[in-house]
Amino acid sequence: MKKLYTTLMMAMMGLMTLSFTSCETDEEIANTLEGTWCGDMRIEDYNGVSYTGSEITFLKDPYTYSEGNGLWIDYYDDGYYNPTHIEWHVNFGTIYIYFVEDDCSVEIRHYSLTDNHFRGEFYDYNKTVNFDLRYASRRYETDYNWRSYRTRAAEDGGDSLTIDRPRHRIR
Repeated sequence: MKKLYTTLMMAMMGLMTLSFTSCETDEEIANTLEGTWCGDMRIEDYNGVSYTGSEITFLKDPYTYSEGNGLWIDYYDDGYYNPTHIEWHVNFGTIYIYFVEDDCSVEIRHYSLTDNHFRGEFYDYNKTVNFDLRYASRRYETDYNWRSYRTRAAEDGGDSLTIDRPRHRIR
């Protein structure tokens, strides 16, 4: 009986070590983060002018595991945009971004990151900013204007061909 109890306890300890293993390392987060992300980020600047979209490019340093530099562009309602150079790194799952020209930084702690979607929140002084970004180099079904799609034959003056929206999903 004592041998069975010892064997059972060893099996339980082995299973417990598997359950406490971290899901992602900082290097895996940095690899997923690398690239250009575009999307919605509603916030007001110091002058009260709001911007609606942002484009963030994370360039990974090839000589380190989880850091790099990049460019953060905010697009305002009036058509103006503001590019800012950034330096970033991932430490214990937290993404730290330093804005070079503005000499300030943000921490992104509460986020969800997949290969094609990056959403979460960060704090800008006393404001909580929610963001919802997509990986920019992939195309989605909603990126196309299906009503204005024309074939080359229609542009050349030939017979026009009507193309219906495809029934399969674009990924």
